[in-house]
Amino acid sequence: MYRSIANGAAAILALYVPATNAFWRLECSGSVGMARIDPLMDFGGLSGHVHSIKGGSAFSSTSTADDLLKSKCQSCDVAQDKSAYWAPPLYFMAADGTMTLVPEKPPFKAYYELNTGLTSDGKRQTVEPFPNGFQMIAGTNIRRNTTLSGPDPSEYRGPFTDENNSQREERAIGFNCMNYANPSLAEDALSRHHLPEKSWIDSNCPDGIRLELAFPSCWNGEMDGGEDHKSHVAFPHWIKAGDCPPGFDRRLPHLMYETIVDTAIFIGKNGKFVLGNGDPTGYGYHGDFIAAWDEGVLKQAVDQCTDKRGDMRLCGVFEFTDKPASCTLENLPSELKDENTVGPLQNLPGGCEVEYGPDPANKCKGASGSSSGGKSAGKSVEKFVGKPEKVPTESYSSPAEPAPASIENESPAAPQKAAVDAAKVEDKGDDNGAPPPQLPPAAPATTPPPSADSAVAGQAGNIISTSLHTDGNVVHENVVVMHEVTVTEGGVKAKRTPEAKAEHVKRHGHRHHHPMQHGVGGRRMR
Repeated sequence: MYRSIANGAAAILALYVPATNAFWRLECSGSVGMARIDPLMDFGGLSGHVHSIKGGSAFSSTSTADDLLKSKCQSCDVAQDKSAYWAPPLYFMAADGTMTLVPEKPPFKAYYELNTGLTSDGKRQTVEPFPNGFQMIAGTNIRRNTTLSGPDPSEYRGPFTDENNSQREERAIGFNCMNYANPSLAEDALSRHHLPEKSWIDSNCPDGIRLELAFPSCWNGEMDGGEDHKSHVAFPHWIKAGDCPPGFDRRLPHLMYETIVDTAIFIGKNGKFVLGNGDPTGYGYHGDFIAAWDEGVLKQAVDQCTDKRGDMRLCGVFEFTDKPASCTLENLPSELKDENTVGPLQNLPGGCEVEYGPDPANKCKGASGSSSGGKSAGKSVEKFVGKPEKVPTESYSSPAEPAPASIENESPAAPQKAAVDAAKVEDKGDDNGAPPPQLPPAAPATTPPPSADSAVAGQAGNIISTSLHTDGNVVHENVVVMHEVTVTEGGVKAKRTPEAKAEHVKRHGHRHHHPMQHGVGGRRMR
Protein backbone atom coordinates (compact mmCIF):
# COMPACT_ATOMS: atom_id res chain seq x y z
CA MET A 1 0.00 0.00 0.00
CA TYR A 2 1.00 3.68 -0.25
CA ARG A 3 1.23 6.18 2.58
CA SER A 4 0.89 9.87 1.71
CA ILE A 5 3.68 12.17 2.88
CA ALA A 6 4.20 15.97 2.75
CA ASN A 7 0.68 17.01 1.74
CA GLY A 8 0.43 14.30 -0.87
CA ALA A 9 3.54 15.40 -2.72
CA ALA A 10 5.20 12.07 -2.20
CA ALA A 11 4.22 8.51 -1.48
CA ILE A 12 6.27 5.69 -0.07
CA LEU A 13 5.58 2.15 -1.19
CA ALA A 14 5.36 0.01 1.95
CA LEU A 15 5.57 -3.75 1.70
CA TYR A 16 7.14 -5.65 4.54
CA VAL A 17 7.35 -9.37 5.06
CA PRO A 18 8.79 -10.53 8.43
CA ALA A 19 11.70 -12.92 8.32
CA THR A 20 11.57 -16.42 9.72
CA ASN A 21 14.88 -16.80 11.51
CA ALA A 22 16.57 -19.83 13.02
CA PHE A 23 14.39 -22.47 14.65
CA TRP A 24 14.39 -26.08 15.77
CA ARG A 25 11.70 -28.72 16.01
CA LEU A 26 11.78 -30.28 19.47
CA GLU A 27 10.48 -33.81 18.92
CA CYS A 28 8.68 -35.89 21.55
CA SER A 29 8.59 -39.56 20.58
CA GLY A 30 5.99 -40.40 23.21
CA SER A 31 3.52 -39.07 25.78
CA VAL A 32 4.06 -39.42 29.52
CA GLY A 33 0.33 -39.86 29.91
CA MET A 34 -3.25 -39.23 28.86
CA ALA A 35 -4.94 -37.86 31.97
CA ARG A 36 -7.20 -35.22 33.48
CA ILE A 37 -4.35 -33.24 35.01
CA ASP A 38 -3.75 -29.50 34.56
CA PRO A 39 -1.55 -27.69 37.12
CA LEU A 40 -2.37 -24.30 35.58
CA MET A 41 -6.18 -24.32 35.42
CA ASP A 42 -6.95 -27.02 38.02
CA PHE A 43 -4.07 -26.82 40.47
CA GLY A 44 -4.22 -29.53 43.12
CA GLY A 45 -7.36 -31.17 41.74
CA LEU A 46 -8.63 -33.02 38.70
CA SER A 47 -9.06 -31.30 35.36
CA GLY A 48 -12.45 -31.16 33.73
CA HIS A 49 -11.15 -32.79 30.56
CA VAL A 50 -8.34 -35.07 29.45
CA HIS A 51 -4.96 -33.93 28.11
CA SER A 52 -2.23 -35.57 26.07
CA ILE A 53 0.89 -34.77 28.10
CA LYS A 54 4.47 -34.58 26.86
CA GLY A 55 7.66 -33.80 28.76
CA GLY A 56 8.95 -34.54 32.24
CA SER A 57 7.63 -37.59 34.13
CA ALA A 58 7.15 -35.57 37.36
CA PHE A 59 4.20 -33.74 35.81
CA SER A 60 1.29 -33.59 38.27
CA SER A 61 -1.64 -31.40 39.33
CA THR A 62 0.76 -29.38 41.49
CA SER A 63 3.95 -29.55 39.47
CA THR A 64 6.26 -26.57 39.13
CA ALA A 65 9.43 -26.18 37.12
CA ASP A 66 11.47 -27.31 40.14
CA ASP A 67 9.40 -30.50 40.29
CA LEU A 68 9.71 -31.13 36.55
CA LEU A 69 13.50 -30.71 36.68
CA LYS A 70 13.60 -33.69 39.07
CA SER A 71 11.82 -35.94 36.55
CA LYS A 72 13.25 -39.45 36.28
CA CYS A 73 12.70 -39.41 32.51
CA GLN A 74 11.07 -37.34 29.75
CA SER A 75 9.05 -38.26 26.68
CA CYS A 76 10.74 -35.61 24.54
CA ASP A 77 13.97 -36.52 22.77
CA VAL A 78 16.24 -33.74 24.16
CA ALA A 79 17.59 -34.95 27.49
CA GLN A 80 18.05 -31.47 28.99
CA ASP A 81 14.39 -30.53 28.47
CA LYS A 82 12.00 -31.49 31.28
CA SER A 83 9.38 -28.91 30.30
CA ALA A 84 5.67 -29.82 30.18
CA TYR A 85 3.61 -29.54 26.98
CA TRP A 86 -0.07 -30.53 27.07
CA ALA A 87 -3.26 -30.17 25.00
CA PRO A 88 -6.59 -32.02 24.59
CA PRO A 89 -6.57 -35.08 22.30
CA LEU A 90 -9.07 -35.87 19.53
CA TYR A 91 -11.88 -38.43 19.87
CA PHE A 92 -14.17 -40.17 17.41
CA MET A 93 -17.82 -39.99 18.44
CA ALA A 94 -19.80 -42.83 16.87
CA ALA A 95 -23.43 -42.54 15.83
CA ASP A 96 -24.51 -44.20 19.10
CA GLY A 97 -22.60 -41.61 21.15
CA THR A 98 -19.67 -43.78 22.22
CA MET A 99 -16.21 -42.21 22.21
CA THR A 100 -12.88 -43.66 21.03
CA LEU A 101 -9.51 -41.93 21.23
CA VAL A 102 -7.99 -41.05 17.85
CA PRO A 103 -4.36 -42.23 18.12
CA GLU A 104 -1.52 -39.80 17.58
CA LYS A 105 1.20 -40.39 15.00
CA PRO A 106 4.49 -39.54 16.75
CA PRO A 107 6.55 -37.57 17.08
CA PHE A 108 4.75 -34.61 18.60
CA LYS A 109 6.70 -31.47 17.68
CA ALA A 110 7.20 -28.25 19.62
CA TYR A 111 8.68 -25.60 17.34
CA TYR A 112 11.06 -23.10 18.91
CA GLU A 113 11.31 -20.23 16.41
CA LEU A 114 13.70 -17.36 17.06
CA ASN A 115 11.70 -14.68 15.24
CA THR A 116 12.26 -11.05 16.14
CA GLY A 117 10.56 -7.75 15.45
CA LEU A 118 10.36 -4.22 16.78
CA THR A 119 9.26 -2.93 20.16
CA SER A 120 6.40 -0.46 20.37
CA ASP A 121 8.97 2.38 20.25
CA GLY A 122 10.75 1.00 17.19
CA LYS A 123 13.73 -0.81 18.74
CA ARG A 124 14.96 -4.14 17.36
CA GLN A 125 14.29 -7.03 19.75
CA THR A 126 16.56 -9.84 20.90
CA VAL A 127 15.05 -13.25 21.62
CA GLU A 128 15.35 -14.30 25.27
CA PRO A 129 15.05 -17.93 26.46
CA PHE A 130 12.03 -18.95 28.50
CA PRO A 131 13.08 -18.64 32.16
CA ASN A 132 12.46 -21.80 34.17
CA GLY A 133 9.05 -21.54 35.81
CA PHE A 134 7.59 -19.47 33.01
CA GLN A 135 4.13 -20.74 32.11
CA MET A 136 1.38 -19.82 29.67
CA ILE A 137 -1.73 -21.03 27.85
CA ALA A 138 -2.57 -20.62 24.17
CA GLY A 139 -6.14 -20.84 22.93
CA THR A 140 -9.46 -20.65 24.80
CA ASN A 141 -10.96 -23.90 26.03
CA ILE A 142 -14.61 -22.76 26.09
CA ARG A 143 -14.63 -20.93 22.75
CA ARG A 144 -17.18 -22.40 20.32
CA ASN A 145 -17.34 -19.61 17.78
CA THR A 146 -15.20 -17.27 15.71
CA THR A 147 -15.09 -13.52 15.23
CA LEU A 148 -12.86 -13.75 12.15
CA SER A 149 -14.17 -12.66 8.77
CA GLY A 150 -13.31 -14.00 5.33
CA PRO A 151 -12.94 -17.55 4.04
CA ASP A 152 -11.63 -20.36 6.18
CA PRO A 153 -9.15 -21.72 5.07
CA SER A 154 -7.68 -18.36 4.20
CA GLU A 155 -4.65 -17.43 2.10
CA TYR A 156 -4.24 -14.10 3.89
CA ARG A 157 -1.26 -14.16 6.24
CA GLY A 158 -1.25 -10.64 7.69
CA PRO A 159 -0.22 -8.26 9.01
CA PHE A 160 -3.25 -8.13 11.30
CA THR A 161 -2.71 -4.59 12.50
CA ASP A 162 -6.41 -3.86 13.05
CA GLU A 163 -7.10 -6.94 15.17
CA ASN A 164 -6.91 -7.28 18.93
CA ASN A 165 -5.00 -10.01 20.71
CA SER A 166 -8.09 -12.20 21.09
CA GLN A 167 -8.64 -12.21 17.32
CA ARG A 168 -4.97 -12.96 16.68
CA GLU A 169 -5.37 -15.84 19.14
CA GLU A 170 -8.09 -17.30 16.90
CA ARG A 171 -5.65 -17.25 13.98
CA ALA A 172 -3.09 -19.19 15.99
CA ILE A 173 -5.04 -22.46 15.60
CA GLY A 174 -4.78 -24.78 12.61
CA PHE A 175 -6.27 -28.06 11.35
CA ASN A 176 -4.11 -29.16 8.43
CA CYS A 177 -5.22 -31.89 6.02
CA MET A 178 -2.47 -34.49 5.45
CA ASN A 179 -2.24 -36.07 2.00
CA TYR A 180 1.33 -37.19 1.28
CA ALA A 181 0.46 -38.69 -2.11
CA ASN A 182 -0.74 -35.39 -3.56
CA PRO A 183 1.69 -32.51 -2.87
CA SER A 184 -0.38 -30.19 -5.09
CA LEU A 185 -3.01 -30.14 -2.34
CA ALA A 186 -0.55 -29.12 0.37
CA GLU A 187 -1.94 -26.59 2.83
CA ASP A 188 -0.29 -23.73 4.65
CA ALA A 189 -0.05 -24.05 8.40
CA LEU A 190 -2.67 -22.14 10.39
CA SER A 191 -4.81 -21.51 7.34
CA ARG A 192 -7.89 -23.41 8.60
CA HIS A 193 -9.14 -22.38 12.03
CA HIS A 194 -11.96 -24.90 12.46
CA LEU A 195 -12.14 -28.68 12.62
CA PRO A 196 -13.46 -29.96 9.25
CA GLU A 197 -16.43 -32.28 8.92
CA LYS A 198 -15.59 -35.97 9.14
CA SER A 199 -16.98 -36.71 5.65
CA TRP A 200 -14.57 -34.16 4.17
CA ILE A 201 -11.64 -35.49 6.20
CA ASP A 202 -12.45 -39.03 5.05
CA SER A 203 -12.42 -37.97 1.39
CA ASN A 204 -9.41 -35.67 1.40
CA CYS A 205 -7.04 -36.49 4.26
CA PRO A 206 -5.83 -40.12 3.96
CA ASP A 207 -2.84 -39.44 6.23
CA GLY A 208 -4.77 -37.74 9.01
CA ILE A 209 -5.15 -34.23 10.39
CA ARG A 210 -2.41 -32.11 11.93
CA LEU A 211 -3.50 -30.12 14.98
CA GLU A 212 -1.55 -26.84 15.16
CA LEU A 213 -1.33 -24.41 18.05
CA ALA A 214 0.85 -21.29 18.22
CA PHE A 215 1.73 -19.39 21.38
CA PRO A 216 2.32 -15.64 21.83
CA SER A 217 5.95 -14.48 21.82
CA CYS A 218 5.66 -10.85 23.01
CA TRP A 219 6.23 -10.61 26.75
CA ASN A 220 5.88 -8.14 29.62
CA GLY A 221 8.47 -9.85 31.84
CA GLU A 222 6.07 -11.61 34.23
CA MET A 223 6.37 -15.37 34.85
CA ASP A 224 2.61 -15.94 34.64
CA GLY A 225 -0.47 -13.99 33.59
CA GLY A 226 -2.68 -14.59 36.59
CA GLU A 227 -6.00 -16.45 36.42
CA ASP A 228 -6.04 -16.82 32.65
CA HIS A 229 -2.28 -17.59 32.40
CA LYS A 230 -2.04 -15.49 29.24
CA SER A 231 -2.26 -11.81 30.20
CA HIS A 232 1.55 -11.56 30.43
CA VAL A 233 2.02 -12.38 26.73
CA ALA A 234 0.67 -11.11 23.41
CA PHE A 235 0.88 -11.93 19.73
CA PRO A 236 3.01 -9.94 17.28
CA HIS A 237 1.10 -8.48 14.34
CA TRP A 238 2.04 -11.34 11.99
CA ILE A 239 0.96 -13.89 14.66
CA LYS A 240 4.23 -15.83 14.68
CA ALA A 241 6.50 -12.93 13.72
CA GLY A 242 6.38 -9.16 13.42
CA ASP A 243 6.23 -6.31 15.91
CA CYS A 244 4.95 -6.33 19.49
CA PRO A 245 2.20 -4.18 21.03
CA PRO A 246 2.88 -1.61 23.77
CA GLY A 247 3.59 -3.14 27.15
CA PHE A 248 4.97 -6.38 25.66
CA ASP A 249 8.35 -5.28 24.34
CA ARG A 250 10.42 -8.31 25.36
CA ARG A 251 10.67 -11.23 22.94
CA LEU A 252 10.49 -14.97 23.71
CA PRO A 253 10.91 -17.89 21.31
CA HIS A 254 7.81 -18.45 19.23
CA LEU A 255 6.46 -21.80 20.48
CA MET A 256 4.15 -23.91 18.34
CA TYR A 257 2.67 -27.38 18.89
CA GLU A 258 2.16 -29.82 16.04
CA THR A 259 0.27 -33.12 16.58
CA ILE A 260 -0.74 -35.48 13.75
CA VAL A 261 -3.71 -37.73 14.53
CA ASP A 262 -4.67 -40.89 12.63
CA THR A 263 -8.22 -40.07 11.56
CA ALA A 264 -7.89 -42.49 8.61
CA ILE A 265 -8.63 -45.53 10.79
CA PHE A 266 -12.20 -44.23 11.12
CA ILE A 267 -12.84 -43.73 7.39
CA GLY A 268 -16.29 -44.97 6.45
CA LYS A 269 -17.54 -45.10 10.05
CA ASN A 270 -20.64 -43.08 10.85
CA GLY A 271 -19.88 -40.36 13.37
CA LYS A 272 -17.81 -37.21 13.92
CA PHE A 273 -14.60 -35.98 15.50
CA VAL A 274 -14.58 -33.97 18.71
CA LEU A 275 -11.79 -32.64 20.93
CA GLY A 276 -11.41 -34.02 24.43
CA ASN A 277 -12.91 -30.84 25.92
CA GLY A 278 -16.22 -31.52 24.13
CA ASP A 279 -15.48 -29.19 21.21
CA PRO A 280 -16.65 -30.37 17.75
CA THR A 281 -15.84 -27.00 16.12
CA GLY A 282 -12.10 -26.72 16.79
CA TYR A 283 -12.41 -23.11 17.95
CA GLY A 284 -11.70 -24.23 21.52
CA TYR A 285 -8.42 -25.98 20.80
CA HIS A 286 -5.81 -24.90 23.33
CA GLY A 287 -2.60 -25.93 25.05
CA ASP A 288 -0.43 -25.27 28.09
CA PHE A 289 3.29 -24.92 28.72
CA ILE A 290 5.67 -24.84 31.71
CA ALA A 291 9.36 -24.17 30.96
CA ALA A 292 11.84 -26.47 32.73
CA TRP A 293 15.21 -26.78 30.99
CA ASP A 294 18.52 -27.76 32.59
CA GLU A 295 20.29 -24.62 33.75
CA GLY A 296 21.72 -22.54 30.90
CA VAL A 297 20.88 -24.99 28.09
CA LEU A 298 18.01 -23.06 26.51
CA LYS A 299 20.08 -19.85 26.59
CA GLN A 300 22.87 -21.69 24.76
CA ALA A 301 20.40 -23.07 22.22
CA VAL A 302 18.90 -19.63 21.53
CA ASP A 303 22.41 -18.22 20.99
CA GLN A 304 23.96 -21.13 19.09
CA CYS A 305 21.23 -23.13 17.30
CA THR A 306 21.06 -20.80 14.32
CA ASP A 307 20.40 -23.32 11.56
CA LYS A 308 17.31 -22.45 9.50
CA ARG A 309 16.41 -26.02 8.59
CA GLY A 310 14.90 -26.82 11.96
CA ASP A 311 16.64 -30.13 12.64
CA MET A 312 17.29 -30.33 16.38
CA ARG A 313 20.10 -32.83 15.76
CA LEU A 314 22.11 -30.13 14.01
CA CYS A 315 22.40 -28.22 17.27
CA GLY A 316 25.49 -29.32 19.22
CA VAL A 317 24.01 -28.01 22.48
CA PHE A 318 21.47 -30.82 22.76
CA GLU A 319 21.93 -34.31 24.16
CA PHE A 320 19.39 -37.01 23.34
CA THR A 321 17.58 -39.68 25.36
CA ASP A 322 17.54 -43.36 24.43
CA LYS A 323 13.93 -44.36 25.08
CA PRO A 324 11.68 -41.30 25.40
CA ALA A 325 8.62 -43.25 24.20
CA SER A 326 8.76 -45.51 27.27
CA CYS A 327 8.62 -42.65 29.81
CA THR A 328 5.38 -42.40 31.84
CA LEU A 329 3.99 -40.28 34.68
CA GLU A 330 5.54 -41.02 38.08
CA ASN A 331 2.58 -40.04 40.26
CA LEU A 332 -0.81 -40.54 38.62
CA PRO A 333 -3.58 -39.61 41.10
CA SER A 334 -5.37 -42.63 42.54
CA GLU A 335 -8.69 -41.36 41.19
CA LEU A 336 -7.32 -41.57 37.66
CA LYS A 337 -5.42 -44.86 37.74
CA ASP A 338 -8.42 -46.84 36.51
CA GLU A 339 -9.95 -44.13 34.32
CA ASN A 340 -10.39 -45.26 30.73
CA THR A 341 -9.25 -42.48 28.39
CA VAL A 342 -8.95 -44.64 25.26
CA GLY A 343 -12.41 -46.09 24.86
CA PRO A 344 -14.85 -47.11 23.81
CA LEU A 345 -16.46 -44.78 26.38
CA GLN A 346 -20.04 -43.88 27.14
CA ASN A 347 -18.96 -40.23 27.37
CA LEU A 348 -15.81 -38.12 27.27
CA PRO A 349 -13.46 -38.32 30.27
CA GLY A 350 -14.55 -35.66 32.76
CA GLY A 351 -18.18 -35.84 31.64
CA CYS A 352 -17.74 -33.17 28.98
CA GLU A 353 -20.83 -32.57 26.88
CA VAL A 354 -20.39 -31.99 23.15
CA GLU A 355 -21.31 -28.32 22.72
CA TYR A 356 -21.42 -26.45 19.39
CA GLY A 357 -21.95 -22.88 20.60
CA PRO A 358 -22.05 -20.13 19.51
CA ASP A 359 -22.00 -19.18 23.20
CA PRO A 360 -19.04 -20.23 25.36
CA ALA A 361 -19.23 -23.85 26.52
CA ASN A 362 -19.95 -25.02 30.04
CA LYS A 363 -17.27 -26.40 32.33
CA CYS A 364 -16.93 -30.18 32.16
CA LYS A 365 -18.57 -32.06 35.02
CA GLY A 366 -15.45 -33.91 36.11
CA ALA A 367 -13.53 -30.82 37.27
CA SER A 368 -12.69 -29.88 40.89
CA GLY A 369 -11.97 -33.36 42.21
CA SER A 370 -14.77 -35.30 40.57
CA SER A 371 -13.74 -38.46 38.73
CA SER A 372 -16.86 -39.22 36.70
CA GLY A 373 -15.06 -39.17 33.36
CA GLY A 374 -15.39 -42.40 31.44
CA LYS A 375 -17.59 -43.86 34.17
CA SER A 376 -21.09 -42.47 33.68
CA ALA A 377 -23.86 -44.70 32.43
CA GLY A 378 -25.43 -42.12 30.11
CA LYS A 379 -24.52 -41.68 26.45
CA SER A 380 -22.65 -38.61 25.24
CA VAL A 381 -24.97 -35.67 24.72
CA GLU A 382 -24.71 -33.12 21.91
CA LYS A 383 -26.15 -29.67 22.38
CA PHE A 384 -25.98 -26.10 21.16
CA VAL A 385 -25.25 -23.35 23.69
CA GLY A 386 -27.22 -20.29 22.72
CA LYS A 387 -28.92 -19.97 19.34
CA PRO A 388 -28.30 -23.11 17.25
CA GLU A 389 -26.15 -22.32 14.24
CA LYS A 390 -24.85 -24.60 11.56
CA VAL A 391 -21.32 -25.82 12.11
CA PRO A 392 -18.93 -24.73 9.30
CA THR A 393 -18.74 -27.16 6.41
CA GLU A 394 -16.10 -27.72 3.76
CA SER A 395 -16.97 -27.07 0.13
CA TYR A 396 -13.88 -28.57 -1.45
CA SER A 397 -14.01 -31.14 -4.21
CA SER A 398 -13.70 -34.75 -3.12
CA PRO A 399 -11.00 -36.89 -4.75
CA ALA A 400 -13.66 -38.26 -7.15
CA GLU A 401 -14.24 -34.75 -8.48
CA PRO A 402 -11.77 -32.46 -10.29
CA ALA A 403 -9.25 -31.46 -7.67
CA PRO A 404 -8.56 -27.73 -7.16
CA ALA A 405 -5.06 -26.44 -7.86
CA SER A 406 -4.72 -25.65 -4.17
CA ILE A 407 -7.06 -26.65 -1.36
CA GLU A 408 -6.69 -23.33 0.34
CA ASN A 409 -7.97 -21.43 -2.72
CA GLU A 410 -11.41 -22.95 -2.19
CA SER A 411 -13.84 -21.16 0.09
CA PRO A 412 -15.90 -23.34 2.43
CA ALA A 413 -19.27 -22.29 3.76
CA ALA A 414 -19.01 -19.28 6.03
CA PRO A 415 -18.17 -20.20 9.62
CA GLN A 416 -20.20 -19.06 12.59
CA LYS A 417 -19.78 -15.32 13.00
CA ALA A 418 -21.56 -14.40 16.23
CA ALA A 419 -19.13 -12.57 18.50
CA VAL A 420 -17.90 -14.37 21.58
CA ASP A 421 -18.84 -12.62 24.81
CA ALA A 422 -15.41 -11.82 26.25
CA ALA A 423 -16.73 -11.56 29.78
CA LYS A 424 -18.31 -15.01 29.58
CA VAL A 425 -15.09 -16.48 28.27
CA GLU A 426 -13.20 -15.13 31.26
CA ASP A 427 -15.83 -16.14 33.84
CA LYS A 428 -16.66 -19.63 32.62
CA GLY A 429 -13.23 -20.74 31.50
CA ASP A 430 -11.86 -24.14 32.32
CA ASP A 431 -8.73 -23.53 30.28
CA ASN A 432 -8.39 -20.06 28.81
CA GLY A 433 -5.45 -19.52 26.49
CA ALA A 434 -4.04 -17.78 23.45
CA PRO A 435 -4.02 -18.59 19.66
CA PRO A 436 -1.49 -20.11 17.15
CA PRO A 437 0.70 -18.95 14.06
CA GLN A 438 2.16 -20.42 10.89
CA LEU A 439 4.60 -23.28 10.97
CA PRO A 440 8.21 -22.80 9.97
CA PRO A 441 9.67 -24.54 6.94
CA ALA A 442 10.19 -28.27 7.14
CA ALA A 443 13.83 -29.06 6.60
CA PRO A 444 15.36 -31.52 4.17
CA ALA A 445 17.42 -34.05 6.12
CA THR A 446 20.09 -34.11 3.42
CA THR A 447 20.97 -32.36 0.18
CA PRO A 448 19.61 -28.92 1.11
CA PRO A 449 18.96 -26.43 -1.70
CA PRO A 450 21.58 -23.77 -2.51
CA SER A 451 22.04 -21.01 0.03
CA ALA A 452 20.04 -17.82 -0.27
CA ASP A 453 23.20 -15.75 -0.47
CA SER A 454 24.51 -17.59 -3.51
CA ALA A 455 21.11 -17.65 -5.19
CA VAL A 456 20.74 -13.90 -5.17
CA ALA A 457 24.37 -13.01 -5.74
CA GLY A 458 24.68 -9.74 -7.56
CA GLN A 459 21.24 -8.45 -6.55
CA ALA A 460 20.97 -5.37 -4.39
CA GLY A 461 19.24 -5.49 -1.01
CA ASN A 462 19.20 -7.65 2.09
CA ILE A 463 17.48 -11.00 2.40
CA ILE A 464 14.67 -10.70 4.98
CA SER A 465 12.93 -14.05 4.50
CA THR A 466 12.94 -17.25 2.52
CA SER A 467 10.22 -19.81 1.85
CA LEU A 468 10.11 -23.27 0.28
CA HIS A 469 7.51 -25.13 -1.75
CA THR A 470 7.65 -28.42 -3.60
CA ASP A 471 6.72 -29.56 -7.07
CA GLY A 472 7.08 -33.32 -7.34
CA ASN A 473 10.60 -34.10 -6.17
CA VAL A 474 11.84 -30.55 -6.72
CA VAL A 475 12.18 -27.97 -3.96
CA HIS A 476 11.65 -24.33 -4.95
CA GLU A 477 12.84 -21.61 -2.64
CA ASN A 478 11.57 -18.01 -2.77
CA VAL A 479 13.76 -15.24 -1.42
CA VAL A 480 12.36 -11.90 -0.27
CA VAL A 481 14.91 -9.09 -0.52
CA MET A 482 14.79 -5.76 1.33
CA HIS A 483 15.44 -2.67 -0.82
CA GLU A 484 15.39 1.04 -0.26
CA VAL A 485 12.99 2.62 -2.75
CA THR A 486 12.10 6.25 -3.29
CA VAL A 487 8.85 7.18 -5.02
CA THR A 488 8.20 10.76 -6.14
CA GLU A 489 5.01 12.61 -7.05
CA GLY A 490 4.76 16.02 -8.64
CA GLY A 491 8.50 16.41 -8.90
CA VAL A 492 8.99 16.41 -5.12
CA LYS A 493 11.49 13.83 -3.90
CA ALA A 494 10.41 11.81 -0.88
CA LYS A 495 12.68 11.06 2.03
CA ARG A 496 14.50 7.78 1.51
CA THR A 497 12.80 5.09 3.59
CA PRO A 498 13.63 1.36 4.04
CA GLU A 499 11.36 -0.56 1.70
CA ALA A 500 10.78 -4.23 1.15
CA LYS A 501 10.49 -5.18 -2.47
CA ALA A 502 9.85 -8.89 -3.03
CA GLU A 503 12.09 -10.43 -5.59
CA HIS A 504 11.11 -14.05 -5.81
CA VAL A 505 14.21 -15.89 -6.83
CA LYS A 506 13.42 -19.54 -7.49
CA ARG A 507 16.06 -22.04 -6.60
CA HIS A 508 15.92 -25.70 -7.33
CA GLY A 509 17.19 -28.54 -5.20
CA HIS A 510 16.22 -32.14 -5.76
CA ARG A 511 14.62 -34.04 -2.88
CA HIS A 512 15.34 -37.74 -2.55
CA HIS A 513 13.51 -38.45 0.67
CA HIS A 514 10.21 -40.04 1.57
CA PRO A 515 7.68 -37.21 1.67
CA MET A 516 6.36 -38.21 5.09
CA GLN A 517 9.70 -37.28 6.62
CA HIS A 518 9.33 -33.67 5.58
CA GLY A 519 5.62 -33.04 5.57
CA VAL A 520 5.32 -32.93 1.78
CA GLY A 521 1.63 -32.90 1.00
CA GLY A 522 0.86 -31.92 4.56
CA ARG A 523 2.06 -28.33 4.59
CA ARG A 524 3.17 -25.85 2.01
CA MET A 525 6.73 -25.38 3.18
CA ARG A 526 7.30 -21.79 4.14
